Amino acid sequence: MSDTELGTLIEDSGAVMTGKFKLSDGSLTDYYIDKYVFETKPDILSIITDEIVDQIDEDEIDVVVGPALGAVPLVTAVSLEARIPAAYIRMGEKHRGTQARVEGTIEKGMRVAVLEDVTSTGNTILETAKLVEEIGGLVEQLITVVDRNAGAVEHIRDEGYELDFLTRVGEDFQV
Repeated sequence: MSDTELGTLIEDSGAVMTGKFKLSDGSLTDYYIDKYVFETKPDILSIITDEIVDQIDEDEIDVVVGPALGAVPLVTAVSLEARIPAAYIRMGEKHRGTQARVEGTIEKGMRVAVLEDVTSTGNTILETAKLVEEIGGLVEQLITVVDRNAGAVEHIRDEGYELDFLTRVGEDFQV
């Protein structure tokens, strides 16, 4: 599936909403891409999963990781399809239950693909990648489903990583 076809599929799913929204970085926007709309529809999630699995070399990645709660459906689907273990990173300060920031196993030297659903500035996926490295994981890939085309690719490159995306606002679909 082309990037444009995937963008259209996400747009047609009803995931793109217009109005006034505050993003996780605190900025205001006139549109919002609701990851839960496209991540909870099996037909769309299956296509996205296949696209990500095509980008991951199962022999080169030991664990797929994403921030909780947002990327849990995505990481789980990719884990099941690729037969690669999954782990989830809790963001922020409040952690319940075991109080663990990491659910799942990331051991020193494990090769990691970090997955995210939607990126704007890239701060969330960067925070996830840096925590993975702090605990000894080797970040091999950063992949997002939708890049909002708001500076994430450049910001992440400035931090020494590369961000791959499946579709991009403004290039593959319009909002």
